[in-house]
Amino acid sequence: MELYDIHTHQIFLEDTDDPYHSCILDVYPLEFEVAKESHQRHSFSCGVHPWYAEDSKDQMIYLTEIASDPRIVAIGETGLDKLKGPDFSFQIPLFMQHIVLSERLRKPLIIHCVKAWEEIRHIKKEMKPNQPWIIHGYRGKPELTEVLIKEGFNFSIGEHFNMESISLIPIESLFCETDETEMDIAEIYHQVSQALNEDLDDFAQKIAKNVYRVFPTLEPPKQSDAEDIIEEIEEDEE
Repeated sequence: MELYDIHTHQIFLEDTDDPYHSCILDVYPLEFEVAKESHQRHSFSCGVHPWYAEDSKDQMIYLTEIASDPRIVAIGETGLDKLKGPDFSFQIPLFMQHIVLSERLRKPLIIHCVKAWEEIRHIKKEMKPNQPWIIHGYRGKPELTEVLIKEGFNFSIGEHFNMESISLIPIESLFCETDETEMDIAEIYHQVSQALNEDLDDFAQKIAKNVYRVFPTLEPPKQSDAEDIIEEIEEDEE
């Protein structure tokens, strides 16, 4: 069974550098060179979070220099946040720079959005991106979910999610993530598959297909270890 964590800020089981899953580690541009040497097997997303948009000039200069590196498979996380961070006069131009870079390099965009759905949707309609936009840590209500589905967004689900909304999301638009939680990706797969009344193996195969399509260079995990972890979770529940 192949498990993929498409957005995380931490890596577990790194002692042997052969973890049971494959992940995309989120890093800031100036962290990338050190991170890629420390985590040989993993891929990266790279960008500047909207909370730090006001002081992003140096990070963005460096991002444009390194973003073509093949180990960077996504741009971001980036986006808009109405509850934290500087004024939108800083956040929106920074977000637009990430979009342009995503399109130029043909790499997906990982999006952080808090209370700024109208603005994100407007920018997407205006920019007409060809690359996938993936909303990470999605937990929106069903009404919002239906709108975002129609507009072509993708969704990454973590530890917390809206039970009513998740059943609306087309399986081909769905991914899983750990973000900053201590819950491992195997448990998140387990919870999401249960919420969807899906067999875990079938669910994992469907998510893997999405990963192959959107992140074709992401290295597959060591399957035997993944299966051992899943078996442990299922035994604990019995």
